[in-house]
Amino acid sequence: MSQMIAMSSPHTNSVRLVIQLVRDGTKPHYRVAVYPGPSGAPLHVKFSSRDELLERLRAAIPGFDEIHLLETGDATEILFADSMELSDAQLSSLGLAQ
Repeated sequence: MSQMIAMSSPHTNSVRLVIQLVRDGTKPHYRVAVYPGPSGAPLHVKFSSRDELLERLRAAIPGFDEIHLLETGDATEILFADSMELSDAQLSSLGLAQ
């Protein structure tokens, strides 16, 4: 799957992208986290709706399909987690500046 959504760029970052649906008693929201590896601090951004999340994901990662974000229950859950190469521009487009 990583090959499908990775883009070539002059500068890419090897990261672990995690998308979580958070249900904490208030309105559910989506949390995107990027873990750059052992030497970097994780980056986080919150989206208030699935539509907003999908719009940003599709703009930043061409080929990303919402089929990857299947919700299975009523609890907080991880919807997507994968290692990939993302450019600085892709991270910025997601709201995750390094």
